[in-house]
Amino acid sequence: MWLTLLALRNRIGILMLSLAMVVLGATSLDRLPVDLFPNIQVPVAFVGVIYKGAPPLDIEQSVLYPIEKAVSSASNVEHVESFAKHGFGSVQIWFNWGADINVGQMEVMQRVTQILNSLPPGILQPFIVKFDVSNIPVAFVTVADPNMDERGLYDLAYNTIAPQIEQIANVAAATVEGGKIRQININLDPALLQARGLSILDVVKSVKAANLILPSGDIKAGNLDYNVFTNNQFKTVEPLSDVIVKVNPQGSPVRVRDLGTVTDSSDIQTNIVRTDGQRSVYLRVNKQPTANTVAVVDALRKALPNMIGIPPSVKLGVSFDQSVYIRQSIQNLMEQALHGSLLAAAVILIFLRNLT
Repeated sequence: MWLTLLALRNRIGILMLSLAMVVLGATSLDRLPVDLFPNIQVPVAFVGVIYKGAPPLDIEQSVLYPIEKAVSSASNVEHVESFAKHGFGSVQIWFNWGADINVGQMEVMQRVTQILNSLPPGILQPFIVKFDVSNIPVAFVTVADPNMDERGLYDLAYNTIAPQIEQIANVAAATVEGGKIRQININLDPALLQARGLSILDVVKSVKAANLILPSGDIKAGNLDYNVFTNNQFKTVEPLSDVIVKVNPQGSPVRVRDLGTVTDSSDIQTNIVRTDGQRSVYLRVNKQPTANTVAVVDALRKALPNMIGIPPSVKLGVSFDQSVYIRQSIQNLMEQALHGSLLAAAVILIFLRNLT
């Protein structure tokens, strides 16, 4: 009762206080980040290992078990899980709630680095990542063209579209999925190798030695200092056939073309993307962890029609838009707030029984 009397006696002060709260609330609402998920930190880290051609049982015994044993002794580890499939294995490290996941990730990296020498030589460098809600893409950008093959679409998306998307404010990365990745294949004939006393490793070493950038020192001329380097990297496919693998006792060189063929091909395709039934590629667009999802998607949609270097026949579209669900949630929230306000006002009027 005293609170009501205080408000009635200080009407001007209460009015100014209410206006200040409205202004501060509107300012805070404008600066409030808008996202589909709250900024939570799940204490989980992942260790992924690629071991091409290895069956799941071999990956489990020779790769995952040593990693599990190493990371289990890290501080604040609750439990460890792992799974293996053909050519790939993963270890999930669950930390106690409240533990610093960044410190845990660094400790896991140190433990894995210590046992790298004991792992099979054929594995690729293990990668270690932590669970992050911001890794969920905010949008998928599709790239389609009936006049371009999948390799051309991938090159266009990777070299032209992705760099421009990554320049948009608060965009963390744009990853290309689908399509075919260009790859130069050297198809060797086993009979020709055996006849010349060579192995595949001999060809690999020769190609690597012929395709490199080699620092060659520097030249001083007066007050100027010039860096000198040798650039032997191949710019076309044809010179690969002329690489010398061996010189026989007669002094004749054995070249790559004498052992097989060199083709400008593509890597094995592991996923296929279709847009309206047509082969295409798409880009997964990720935002910065603290960025506003709606603002990022709006900036992305605004930038797509202004992309530079895109052929006229290429169609860019957005097949997934996370901001749609956010806008719907905000619209539902506003409608519910309006309904609640009207119902509260109606209840007050009914109990007061006086419209004036």
